[in-house]
Amino acid sequence: MFGFAAVLGLSLLAPPRVAHAQGAPDIGNPPYKYDYLFPLMGKKLASRGITFPLPFGVGLNYAFANQGVDISGVNVAVNDGKYVDLSKIVKFDHVTSTVKVINGRLDLWLLPFLNVYGLATWVVESDTDVLLSQPFSLRAGASQSGYGGGFGSTAAFSFWGVFAVLDMNLAWTKLEKLNTPVRTFLLTPRLGKRFSLGRGVSLSAWGGAMRQAIQADTEGSISLRDTIGAPEGSFNAKVGQWYASLPPLQQAAVGQVVDGLKERDPTIHYKLDKHLSDPWNLLIGAEIDLHKRVQMRMEYGFLGRTQLIMGICYRFGFIEAD
Repeated sequence: MFGFAAVLGLSLLAPPRVAHAQGAPDIGNPPYKYDYLFPLMGKKLASRGITFPLPFGVGLNYAFANQGVDISGVNVAVNDGKYVDLSKIVKFDHVTSTVKVINGRLDLWLLPFLNVYGLATWVVESDTDVLLSQPFSLRAGASQSGYGGGFGSTAAFSFWGVFAVLDMNLAWTKLEKLNTPVRTFLLTPRLGKRFSLGRGVSLSAWGGAMRQAIQADTEGSISLRDTIGAPEGSFNAKVGQWYASLPPLQQAAVGQVVDGLKERDPTIHYKLDKHLSDPWNLLIGAEIDLHKRVQMRMEYGFLGRTQLIMGICYRFGFIEAD
């Protein structure tokens, strides 16, 4: 009955999303003329010496992330059988999820200190490593791909090159073996410093943190053949030995699940309650800006969730003010 173990971590790690918002408005510069409609009040603030990035941006990013997931509720059905609560029976040594993601981003500096954006995500690969500790030891794994999207906003402020950024976004990710998309919320504060390298080139470096919250309930299905990490005969033998050791009342509770697994290539349906083992992690990153139009960045996350984000963004004006 525990071939479903491999699905338990699938898609529980939502893909990290990237916000190119380190080009925050900066106070303390000479007055100048600003030609674009956005950000609103841009012309007025430019006359007071406040600089800000070109209003529109389009970006492409790659992200890798690895983190643990804790599962507190497990309900399982096999084929057309009823769901059985196995929360007190199934225990995990660990559930680790690894994702590789490409996402696209379109953003606008709507106000001088507020950036809004939309996201489109392609999950290249989502891998899960599951180690079951009870009722017997079993290692399993599975892989899938998917897609998603979302939206967010970034509040940013800078003074003489020192900037503070607070990014928030909400997104949904639909993967192959889940019935509905997984909802994710990210909150990311950053604090850093921008350095001018001359000839329109600048370098920004920052530190910060990220908090990721995922939808607690997950529902999906997968075939036993796609999940078990051992020959099917060996797996069935472990299930049989465990079932034979149970007292009659427990055998009655899980009997229909065990019987369903004896069929040829059964389908496992599951409902889970879960949360991230480490919702917070720390960040360090850097970005190089080329003539206010091209931004290239890299960010590394550690302590809790491990992640690496690399991206490029092109900024442009598009709509000129009257």
